[in-house]
Parts: sequence; structure tokens; C-alpha cells
Amino acid sequence: MTAATYQYVDLPDASVVTTRALLTVRENITDTVAARAMMCIHGGAGFGKTLAVNTCLRALEPGEDVRKITFRARPTARAVRYELFTALELPGNHRATPANSTDC
Repeated sequence: MTAATYQYVDLPDASVVTTRALLTVRENITDTVAARAMMCIHGGAGFGKTLAVNTCLRALEPGEDVRKITFRARPTARAVRYELFTALELPGNHRATPANSTDC
């Protein structure tokens, strides 16, 4: 992410209100980044997931490259693997099945 070009944050006089949910997201993202792990944020439409994640990532690692992946509803393990492989620009060819893969 570069500049704040998401949601309504770049409107004049707009600011993000720090809510309990935002603090929870910040804590979870901080722990996940420290563990070099992955996490999933979920919730209903319009609950502020994208805003919370973008805000927290910009504050935590302002100069880092952030890869966003959007999965279709109910993705298969194969679809998740393919999207991760592609988004992370891993070398080699991804296998059709995640089992018994040795080149990742």
C-alpha cells in the first residue's frame, strides 16, 4: 500500500476512530507479523474489515510491500494454494494438489 487511497480516509478532515475492534485487529496483526504467519479477518459486509487492516498495516510497516488476496466464496484448498503461490510470486510451478509438494 502506498498512499491512503482506500475507503474514505483521504476525504478532507477525515480520520480513523480507534475502536475496540480496531485495537483488536492491530494487536492480532502485530502478533501475526511478528510470528511471520498468516491470519484471516472475517465479518459481515460494511463492518470495517478492509479499513482496519489497511490502517493497521500502514501504521505497523509503512514501507513494506503488502500482498492482498481475495478468495471467492468457499474456496477449495487448491484455490487457496494457487492464489498464495501467485500472490507471493514463488518460483517454480505450483502443483495441482497441495499434498506431497516438495518444491514450495
